[in-house]
Amino acid sequence: MSEPGPEVMARFVGAENVERGREYLEQLDPDLHRYILDFVYGEVYAGDTLDPKTRALCTVAMLASLGQQFQLGVYVRSARRQGASEEEVREVLRQVAVYAGFPNAWNALATMKRALEDYEDAGEEKDR
Repeated sequence: MSEPGPEVMARFVGAENVERGREYLEQLDPDLHRYILDFVYGEVYAGDTLDPKTRALCTVAMLASLGQQFQLGVYVRSARRQGASEEEVREVLRQVAVYAGFPNAWNALATMKRALEDYEDAGEEKDR
């Protein structure tokens, strides 16, 4: 591993969300929790070929294409945390419409709107 998974996870989902996420994943399945921390964050997300903003925007596109609204909200906020503008996230979701269908893009835009409202309400927007 190039960087500890929990540190990378904190950069993407926010330090304040790491412990809650860890507790939730540990209760769901300890092995899955370990895979996510060690492989997803500790290896894939810690890679240096893609910058964190690009990686977060790619994740937004994939989650929107798959219709994974819960995780999409997490990664819309993550993309903002990594420096993506709201307009960049919107543009990614417009691309989703072309390749994954208008219903997926429409749902994703609604999720984005709620996620960004939560992001702003939490004061993260002001901290950037």
